[in-house]
Formats: sequence, structure tokens, C-alpha cells
Amino acid sequence: MEAQLSFRRLEVFRLVVEERSVTRAAEVLMIAQPAVSAQLRALESWVGAPLFVRKGNRLVLTETGERTAAWAKEVLAGAAQIRRDVGDLASGETGRVIIASSMAVGTYLIPPVAAQLGHERPNADITVAVARPDEVVHGVETGEFDFGVLNWDGRDIPESMTSELLAVTRLGIFTTAALIAPGTTLSPTDAMALPFVGAPKDVVYQRNLVEQLRAAGLEEPRFTLRLGHSEAMIRAAAANDWAIIAPAYSVGSDARLHEVEVPELKLTERIVLLHRRDRLHSPLQRDAVDAIREALASTE
Repeated sequence: MEAQLSFRRLEVFRLVVEERSVTRAAEVLMIAQPAVSAQLRALESWVGAPLFVRKGNRLVLTETGERTAAWAKEVLAGAAQIRRDVGDLASGETGRVIIASSMAVGTYLIPPVAAQLGHERPNADITVAVARPDEVVHGVETGEFDFGVLNWDGRDIPESMTSELLAVTRLGIFTTAALIAPGTTLSPTDAMALPFVGAPKDVVYQRNLVEQLRAAGLEEPRFTLRLGHSEAMIRAAAANDWAIIAPAYSVGSDARLHEVEVPELKLTERIVLLHRRDRLHSPLQRDAVDAIREALASTE
């Protein structure tokens, strides 16, 4: 079997495993379903045993299929790394680094670090990709991203990956002077009665926040509006005299908002670094990780 076709068949097989359906895999690839089936049959012929059995309307991996899926994942991850690492020089002055990050972290914390690195190394190719946490985990695992930096919800990660706590940042309640006068101190119950703008319920930041409030014996506040981007949330709060619960680094120097004192309420978020255990980072990638570690160590 030709090497190029081998990779293609492994990619098609992995997609069928992830989608749990030949039909959905064909839709993602935008090819006919028989073409996907043909790739699977060819791979089964090469392996020498069936990869799937059908149970009702579901495709279930055989033991051979499970072992082949694990092997295919490693092969494809290694191939992705090789493709990107070719051409990296030992000095770290050139090369490529792709950093994946969650919304707020990737909007406010990582860009200044990446910009400074780019200023110091103008010939380097530096990319910051903002994505959902599950996309970050998947991309780091497959080699699409070199590493990820994101706010964390304690989810399980594949055994091939490891996490490192970079910072625990404080969350505060911010609002306009028209809603709450600067210098005002509120109880947690009174604070939760404010009109808030928040994130969608399925966003990691929002889930973490609600869990902490419940652990503190507080009900989830009334969210007047939910928005999918931290900057949009800040602007909505400032424009409509609403409140927002956010890390200080995201609100920054916005003069329209000030922090409300709620001494009895302590809210935080954890920011972690994710990477593959077997990942061999280039000098540029190692320097990017070190710069992010240093920058986030001083984050409030």
C-alpha cells in the first residue's frame, strides 16, 4: 500500500471513529459514503481483520479496531509534528509555534507575550488560535497545536497529555458608577441581586463560576444577557449599567467599570498549560512556553 494512501486511510478511519458513523464522516470530508467505506475496507485488508462490527444502528470497534485506532492516532500526531517541525533551527530565531487558548486567556493574556516574542524574533511564525476547551484538547492531542493555555474545568485529559497549573487568578465583580457607587461594599447576597451580563451556560468559565457560587451557598445570579465573547460582555456591562463577574486582567483599564467590594466572596479561575507528554518542542516553542510561564506567574 502506498505511504500517501496509508495516511489518507488512517485519517478517514480516525474520523469514522470520532464521528461514530460512516455517513457523518463522509459529510465532514465532503465525499461520497462509498468512498469512505472503500478506504475502511482497504485498511481492514491491510490490517488483516475487521475493524468494526455493527450493533443495531451503531458501529462498534472490534479489539483489532481499538488497537488500530490508538496506533493511528499516534502515527497521525507524529506526522503532524514532523510536518511543522521541519525547517526549525536550533537557535530558535526561526520556526513556527501554534498556541491554542481559550477565549479570555487568548484575548488578553497570550497576545502580549506572543507579540513580544514576535518583536524579538521577526523571522519566526507565531500563531495564537482561540478555541473552545474541547477543541484545544483535541488539537494538542493530534498535534494541530503545539500546546494550549486555557482556563480549566478539571476535565479528564488523554493519558498522552499532561497539564501544568500556571496561575490562579482572582475573579471580581465589576460595574458602572451609575449602578453601584465606587467604594461601596456589598454582601454576597446583595451582590448576586445585581443585573449581570454573563457567558452561555455551556462555556467553561460560566460553569466554573456557577459551581463556585453554589459551593459558597449562593444562587446563580440573574443574567440579563449572555454573550459568547468576554470583550462583548464587558462592553455590554459598561453600556447598560449591568454587572459582570470577570478576572481583573480582562477588564483592565476600562475606566467605565470599577470593582465592587464583596469581602466575603472569593472567586477564582485556574489557568493551565496542556501539552503532549512525548512532545519534542523546538527552541522557539520552548521559549514561548517559558515566556508564558513568566508572564502568567505575575497575573493577579
